[in-house]
Amino acid sequence: MNVLDYIRQNYENFTDGEKLIADYLLSNKESIINLSAKEIGDITNTSAATVVRFSKKVGFNSLNEMKFKLSINLNNNDNEENPKFEYLDKDLKTRDIIYGIKNSIDVVMEKTVKLIKEEDLEKAIELLINAKDIYVYSVGVSGLVGLDFYYKLSRINRRCIAHTDTHLQITSSILMQPGDVAIAISYSGSTREVIKCVENAKKLKIPVISITKASMNNKLENLSDITLKIPFVEKSLREGAMSSRISQLAIIDMLFIGMVKNNIKEVEEKLIITREAVQELKL
Repeated sequence: MNVLDYIRQNYENFTDGEKLIADYLLSNKESIINLSAKEIGDITNTSAATVVRFSKKVGFNSLNEMKFKLSINLNNNDNEENPKFEYLDKDLKTRDIIYGIKNSIDVVMEKTVKLIKEEDLEKAIELLINAKDIYVYSVGVSGLVGLDFYYKLSRINRRCIAHTDTHLQITSSILMQPGDVAIAISYSGSTREVIKCVENAKKLKIPVISITKASMNNKLENLSDITLKIPFVEKSLREGAMSSRISQLAIIDMLFIGMVKNNIKEVEEKLIITREAVQELKL
C-alpha cells in the first residue's frame, strides 16, 4: 500500500484532528520518519494519542509500522507523480492514446499487485475450489467482470450463477445453500444491489469473497469474509472505470488460474472440447 496515496484518497474520512496530521504528513513526508508521536502531536497541535490512532486508522498496528512503510515508499520513489494521461482530451494524438493506455495499465497493475495479500488470495481460491455452486453479484462495469468469470467457469463445467438482471441476483441470493460461495464485485463497495445480495448471503452464513477498492469505511469489505483489494483510482471521468476494470479482471484471472492449476490436464481437455464445439460456426 502506498501510504500517501491512501491518505489522500481517504482524507474526508478523517476527523478534524486527524486531518491536521494528514496535512502535515502530506507536506513533510520525509521529516515525519524521524519524529516521535509526541513530537508530531506538538507540531500539529494534536496529541501523541491522536497520532497513534491516526496510524491505526490508516491500517497499521503502530506509528513505527506506518513510518517504516512510508520510508519504503519514499526509497522506491512510489510517491513521485507520473505525468497525467487524460483519456478525454481532444488534442490527443494516436501515439499518445496507444502509449497512454499502455502506461496506465502498467501503473494500475503495479498498484494492484502491491495490494494483494497472498494468504487472502489463497483462502479465496480454496473456498472456490470446494464450492458447490458459485454465485456472482456485480452490476455495471463490474458486471462485465463478473460475466468474464462466469464464462471462464462455464468453459470448465463449474457451476456458476451470474444473472445480469439485478432482481434475479437478489432473488438468487436468498436461495443459496450450505456449500455455496458468493463473489461480490463493486469498485465503490457501496453498490446497493450488490450490498443487498451480500447481506442475504450473510444471513444464510454463505462465505463472501469481495473484490473492491482499498478504502476506509468500505461497506462491502466490512460484510465480506475475504476481501481482495484493488487500487483507488479517481483521476478523470473514464479513467477510474477503465483502471478498476483492469484491476478486477486481473484478480479474476488469478482466482481462475489458482482454481485450475492442480488439475491442468482435465481443464485443458474441457477447454479443447468447448472450443471445438463452436469451431464449425466460424467462417
